[in-house]
Amino acid sequence: MQLQKVRKKACLALLFAGALMITPRLAIAGGTANAAGANALPAAPEPASATAQNAQALETMRIEQPKIGKLGNVRSVEGTPSRKKWLALAIGEHGAAAFDAFSTRQAIERGAVEADPIMRPFAGSPSIYAAIQVAPLALDYAARRMQRSENPVLRKMWWLPQSGGAAMYLFSGVHNLGVAGRL
Repeated sequence: MQLQKVRKKACLALLFAGALMITPRLAIAGGTANAAGANALPAAPEPASATAQNAQALETMRIEQPKIGKLGNVRSVEGTPSRKKWLALAIGEHGAAAFDAFSTRQAIERGAVEADPIMRPFAGSPSIYAAIQVAPLALDYAARRMQRSENPVLRKMWWLPQSGGAAMYLFSGVHNLGVAGRL
């Protein structure tokens, strides 16, 4: 609560300071200008000097011609892969990882031992469902970067990390169910 009040006061102070910098300074003395006020503000705007106008004449100004050629990061819409396809693969991959976690817990409840040393600390608890989602997140990120890559080969093969991860998790889940059934 205190932090919100401090932020609100800081924002108001910044707005007030910005308003003071932007607005012109006015000398108001009850409708009549005093001697100092009359000297500080001119009665009417004065024209700029002739030399200043000549220095900025249109003939002396140079405008750069635009460079025609390959533009930096501009790609056609037809060349970029679909975000919907990426999202569908991400959902499938995360679902396969959850299936692997479920089947791992089923196998461990029946006496099996987790062979993966990274997942072993999480294998006996429900935290395996969260821990197993780390690798699919990394693969989703890699696939999205590949979609946006400048390299056309990477841009065409963006689906491999997610598809490979989903296949690996499905294989592991089916294997775990087989191990659980044998025990």
